[in-house]
Amino acid sequence: QLISHCHIYCNCRSNMTDDDANATMTDKNEGPTIKLISRGGESFELPYAAARLSQTVKDAQPCEDDEDNDSPEDVEILKVDTPCLEKVVEFLKHHQIEPLNEIKTPLEDNTFEGVVKQEWYQKFVKGVDQPMLFDLVTAANFMAIQPLLDLTCLQVSCQLMGKSAEEIRVILNIPKLTPEEEAKARQEHRWIFDD
Repeated sequence: QLISHCHIYCNCRSNMTDDDANATMTDKNEGPTIKLISRGGESFELPYAAARLSQTVKDAQPCEDDEDNDSPEDVEILKVDTPCLEKVVEFLKHHQIEPLNEIKTPLEDNTFEGVVKQEWYQKFVKGVDQPMLFDLVTAANFMAIQPLLDLTCLQVSCQLMGKSAEEIRVILNIPKLTPEEEAKARQEHRWIFDD
């Protein structure tokens, strides 16, 4: 994986009134809804069934029988900014309607389009700039949303294929090594620097 596993800090709202519980039910067909709240305090409402793709959201609920939770508590996602959480919610809502086909390894093709055949998911990751793509990788990891993590990591890895070490350094915003650090790295990891 591109990033280490981290823990997200969530803060559940436990002071829900009866009116709040009733407000989380949109209608009988859609089931309960939940609000995910960004670091900036913006909230995004979505069906709880869609939000359950996030293990973090499921873990934040006090109800042990998660699937029968009729009044899920809102969850603050303190490590995710508003624009990124908006994209995550977009992904979760769409995934509920059209689940992402599993990205199998070894990969079936060496292009993103060859691996991900569903057009919506292709457009979803291709429609974001590089910083947002990296934010989505981080958010997917923090929120434990495996399909989103798989999709975004695949896009990053496809962007890095065939690039030189210097191009990868620039893309990933890795600081340039000092001459001493480079000499040490060349000594310890010769295979990386083989030209």
